[in-house]
Amino acid sequence: MFLSFPSFDVFALKGFGFFAWIFMIPLFIYVRGKTLKEVYAASFLTGLLGNFLTYQWIGHFAGNQTGGYTLIVCFLIPCLSVFFSLKVFTAELISRRLPALRFLIYPVMWCFIEWVQSIGYLAFPWTNVAYSQFTSTAFIQSASVIGAVGISFLIILVSYSVSDTFFNLSEKSGKSLLKSVSFARTCMMLLLVFVIYITGYVTLSSAPVSQKSDLRIGIAQSCIDPWAPWETNRMRYLAELKSYTNELLDSSPDMIIWSESASLERLSFDFIKKRLNEYEKDLFSYVKEIGKPLFTGEIGVSISRVSGSDSSMMYRIQNKNNAVLINESGEVVGTYSKINLVPFGEWFPYENFPLIGHFIGDLARTYGGSSFLPGDEPKLIAINGRSLAPLICYEGMFSRLCRKYKEMGLDFFVNITNDVWTKAYSGHMQHFSGEIFRAIENGVWLVRVGNSGFSALVDPYGRITASMPILRKGSFTGDMDFSLNRSTFYSNYGRYIQAGLLVLAFAFFAAFILRLALEKLKE
Repeated sequence: MFLSFPSFDVFALKGFGFFAWIFMIPLFIYVRGKTLKEVYAASFLTGLLGNFLTYQWIGHFAGNQTGGYTLIVCFLIPCLSVFFSLKVFTAELISRRLPALRFLIYPVMWCFIEWVQSIGYLAFPWTNVAYSQFTSTAFIQSASVIGAVGISFLIILVSYSVSDTFFNLSEKSGKSLLKSVSFARTCMMLLLVFVIYITGYVTLSSAPVSQKSDLRIGIAQSCIDPWAPWETNRMRYLAELKSYTNELLDSSPDMIIWSESASLERLSFDFIKKRLNEYEKDLFSYVKEIGKPLFTGEIGVSISRVSGSDSSMMYRIQNKNNAVLINESGEVVGTYSKINLVPFGEWFPYENFPLIGHFIGDLARTYGGSSFLPGDEPKLIAINGRSLAPLICYEGMFSRLCRKYKEMGLDFFVNITNDVWTKAYSGHMQHFSGEIFRAIENGVWLVRVGNSGFSALVDPYGRITASMPILRKGSFTGDMDFSLNRSTFYSNYGRYIQAGLLVLAFAFFAAFILRLALEKLKE
């Protein structure tokens, strides 16, 4: 698992998707015939070690807070391991009542739990096994048909089929094994993977490449320190961003994009209220001076009435994690509020939970967390006659949200993010790995702008056409040719693929319960 995903910036540890196809095989073999208690224990311990090695960088979110790294890791890694162990435990539990369908139950239940991880207020779909394949651009062309969920299904289907064949080695002779159903199934699965790869290779070989520039993007990557006080450093940060942006002007970009954390001011709210502070006056004046629209992060504001009469009304003011578009005249013309907030990092939705709600919320804020209000719905923003679909931070990991944007008629995604709270290569590149899939699934361009990277332009086939290394200050431009945008099977029918897997999962649950009830009746 550790080798499957990018971890360190050295060749041997940048992530090799091959290992994702085999890392589950020993566990799948081991749990056969074990008690359910042993199945869960083995799965949980496997997940505990694998998740720690792969995702331990998340503890850096605590910054320099004493004990913060240990607290976050000791909380988050076991939580991720519970989901990991449930994938194996539920599959093995159901398989023992429906043995003929073992090979299908395992990938279905795996994908079902991955779906569970992507819903609700505490959604964290970061650990999707499909994202291990992000470096194999040819193979993941299949995401345009089956999506990341289909690739996860295929990885576990192949892994389980191989494990079944190895398990049968202890029970059958070599000659009889070659004639077995499990061996034939494994050969078919491996052949399918080969065909998918070749098909993707042919698709890429014949895919069109950019011939023109319909929209030139200028990107500034400034590596603003998230732990330094904003108030005392904001003018210096702005001066740096302006400097990097000035470097772009000779290439005549059509728009400029800064990252999620480039501004921690209430830009749109203060613009509407006509009460700009020094920073905001300087920023709006600069945008008007260069005559280029700017898309950047900001702090949004929500005001709601909580009590009082018409003569003495009381209001509640809450912040949002926003993106804002300022046009070439220095006017706010579009905003978007982040819908999927990072649990504990950007909000804790259960602060009113009895006894421990407030304690957990306060603890999260102590270690760098925020208290944002989530946005209500996706929103397209018009720019130069095109439709921009904003994504903030890890929203690029949510297939449903991005597919919704496709239905709304987007021309390109813009994902602004801030990952500099960790200097780890793993954190930056694991985050980026999932977002390539959104471009391929929906057949549209994706622009990714990180405070510290990984900043890149990705075309509708998942090819990186321009980029800047992580943790480097500077700027670069990239061109988008919208004639490459295409309709994909997944963007049109992806909801049915996911629904079909959910139906199968619930059907297996129902069949398991029915079989269990019949056994009880016979007793």
